[in-house]
Parts: sequence; structure tokens; C-alpha cells
Amino acid sequence: MTKIAPVILLLLARIALPEPVTALGVKGGRVTVNGRPTFLVGQMTARASGYSDAEIVKILDTMMTPYGMNLWVGDFGIIDWGAWNERVNVQRGVEKDVSVHEYPWRRTGPGETLFGGPRFDLDQLDDDYFQRLHERLRLLNGKGIVPVVGIFSDHAVNHPLHWRGHPFHPANNVNDLGLPDRKAIPEYFENPKALAYQETYVYALLNALRDVCYILRPFGEAERTPGPYIERWLRLIEQYKESSSGRILVCLSGSSQVLERHAADSAVDLLDVYCYHDGQYDSPEVNVPGGEKGLRATLREVRARYGKPVGKLYHKYGYPYANPASPWADPKTGTDGGGPPTAARDALRAIYREGGFGCFFKMAWRRDRGQYLQPDAWSTEIRDFLSSTEAPE
Repeated sequence: MTKIAPVILLLLARIALPEPVTALGVKGGRVTVNGRPTFLVGQMTARASGYSDAEIVKILDTMMTPYGMNLWVGDFGIIDWGAWNERVNVQRGVEKDVSVHEYPWRRTGPGETLFGGPRFDLDQLDDDYFQRLHERLRLLNGKGIVPVVGIFSDHAVNHPLHWRGHPFHPANNVNDLGLPDRKAIPEYFENPKALAYQETYVYALLNALRDVCYILRPFGEAERTPGPYIERWLRLIEQYKESSSGRILVCLSGSSQVLERHAADSAVDLLDVYCYHDGQYDSPEVNVPGGEKGLRATLREVRARYGKPVGKLYHKYGYPYANPASPWADPKTGTDGGGPPTAARDALRAIYREGGFGCFFKMAWRRDRGQYLQPDAWSTEIRDFLSSTEAPE
């Protein structure tokens, strides 16, 4: 009789009957869900804004739980910065239409933002935003899904296309923060007014999510985020964690320089190698299993250096586009980055075998990588991997 690995047994059970998430922890190199080590895998559009609860249930029941997925890395909690960038992409013909964008501040005016709609008053938090966010995470927990929540990202303020869509841009609010017009680094991380509004938001966010389970990845893909800024929020988050034991894990995602400074911090539970190699995340060399910067070598290096669970929470290399002629597709292969049809399976095997805690595959419906509510080849790859009777070679 074939011997079945204990973790795979758990995964088999999750595919058959998802169990509500009531506690999170860490044991060895894995995340524990309800006290049991669990390999986390998901594949979704990065966005959740604009979906009703009924639509999210339909997504979960059609795209995720039938395939054993238990992880959603979305835009939960992140201060949205994509509205201007999206409008530009629609004009360029590389996006289909403009999404619904949600924000934690009331839009009172006077005047309009650069991307349309009344300007924000950062002195007025929108209670409905926090209520919706709480309900969505509670819904995901009930379906056996571990959501990843964000807050900041230097990607949101490092380029005019991004910064012009941010609520803190001087044209988008009525509060006169004194931030620059073109791009916000380093002022966003240093400006006292901006920091005060950020702190108010962080407290409101953490308090709103006090009774749900999630992974907090506060800094997104931290590449240029200053050390003192990261320290500031890690200390605040650590105080919050003391009263939320068993419900929140903190994940640090960043370049090797960022991890070198902060990976050992007592507030950090998990490490993500999404942009570990100088911000690289799309290139084949950091997404294939082998090689000096490949998945196996990277996970092995980071785990050995810092002794904390390591995963990859953003992987889209090799994704098969529904339309090979899409401007986002490789012209030779019709995939993202020219990857092979086995890209998803190869990544899962590499990450699992190296003791990684999980992997998230991005599927951006709006850019024609797959179609809305249509499971694809990668969905099947994930299901087949998770339902294997033994750990893959």
C-alpha cells in the first residue's frame, strides 16, 4: 500500500470538504491552519474590489474550492492606486475596461480627482469600506480560504502612472499634505502629515479585522521602502498581534536587501521571495525551478539564512493566455514570459519540495489571461498536485 504523506492527506481532505479557518500559526516550514500544517495554494485575479458578496461566493465555489485552493492574495486592505494607471491602459488598448475601485476615505470634494469622482477628505474614514472588508474576509475564512491583506507598497508611489491614482496625490484630496505631484518617493515615507493619516488608517484596518484570520503582508513588494518606515509599522503591528494571537501572521515580501535588514524581526512570521532578486519577478530565471536564481535555490537560500517559513506569493510566468494575440502575451508561445505549459506544475513541485509554505498564481482576467469564471489548465494542475497520493518528485 502506498504511504501517503501527512500534509497531502490534509490537502486531500480540504479538496473534499473545506473547513472554516479559525486559527493560523507556524510549525516548521509550514503555515498551520486550525493547528495542522497546510500547503497554501491559490490562483485568482488580484482584485477583489467591486465584487459583491454573492459574486465572491460564486468565484470561490467555481474557481477555487473545487480545485483545493485555500489562499487568496488580492487587493484586500491595500490603499488603491490603480485607477489612473488603468485608464491609461484602456486608452492604450491593453485593458478591456475600467474596474470599480474602493477606498477607505469619504469622497466629499470639492473638486474631482485626476481619475474622476469627488476628491477625498482624508479626515473622514468610510465605515462602509471597513465593514465590507471585514465581511469579505469572514466569508473567505468560512470557505476555508486564507486571505492575504496588504497596506502599503512603494510600487504605488514610485511612478507617475501609479502615484496619480493614489488618494494622497495632491490633486486627489482636500487635505494639503504637501506631497509632490510627479512621484512620492521619498516624501511619502517621511512627510509627517502623510504618516499621521497612514497611522489612522492602519489602526482602523487592524481593529476592523480583529476577529478574522489572515496573513498580513503590510509592505507589498518592498524594494525602496526605507528601513525606519518598515520598523515603524512592524512595532505597531507587533503590539496589535499580542491581542490577536492565533489569527494573524505577518509576511515580509521584499528584495534581498530588505530581508537582510528586517527578516529576523520578531514581528515577522513568514518570508515571501516574490521580488527577492533586485525586484525581479517576471523574468524566467527567477521563476523556473533550477538555476542560480531559480525557485529551489532561492527558497533554500532564504530559509537557511533566516530560519523562517518561505513562500512565493506571486507567480504568473508561463500563464497560457486565452487570446495568444493579447498585447500581454509572448508572441512566440502565447504565454506570459514565454514559459512552458508545465510552468505551474514545475513551480508547485519546486516550492513544495524545498519546504515552501505556499504559492499564489496570478490570473488577471481583465488582461485576457483566462476568462471570468472559467477554470483553466492551471486550475487543473493545482487540483492534480494537491490530490496526489504522495509528495511529487
